[in-house]
Amino acid sequence: MTLGGCDALYDEARDEPAFSNSDEGHAWLDNWCGRCIHDKDQRTETPTGPGCPLVMVALMGRRPIQWLDGPRDENGRYSNADQYHCVEYRHEDDGPAEPQPIPDPPGQLTLAPRTDYEGVRMLTQPTREAVTA
Repeated sequence: MTLGGCDALYDEARDEPAFSNSDEGHAWLDNWCGRCIHDKDQRTETPTGPGCPLVMVALMGRRPIQWLDGPRDENGRYSNADQYHCVEYRHEDDGPAEPQPIPDPPGQLTLAPRTDYEGVRMLTQPTREAVTA
C-alpha cells in the first residue's frame, strides 16, 4: 500500500504536534510502528528503506490525519501507547501490504468498475451527541 509522498502527507496533516514529549512518542511508536509492515524496513540493524512517511510527518511537528484519537476516559485521559489509532496500520505478519481484491468469478460480467471504489477509506468515530440521539 502506498501512503503517498511525505510532502503531500505533510500538507494534509493537522497543524499540531503529534506528541507532547519523547516519552509519549516512543511509547506510541513502539506499540504501533514496532509491528507495522510500513515501518518494517527501518527496524533492521541496517535500514533498507525509507520507513513510514507518517512517522516522518510526526517528527516534523505535525499530526497525520491518518491517526485518529484513541480511547479516552471520562476525564479525557489516554494511554500513551494507545493515544492514536492509525488507519494505515497493517501487522507485518498479516500477509501482503497491498489489499487483495476478491476476483470476479469466471464468466461473470461486472456491473461497475472497481477502480472508483478502491483506495483508503478513513472512517470517523461517532460523536457522543450522535450516539445518544
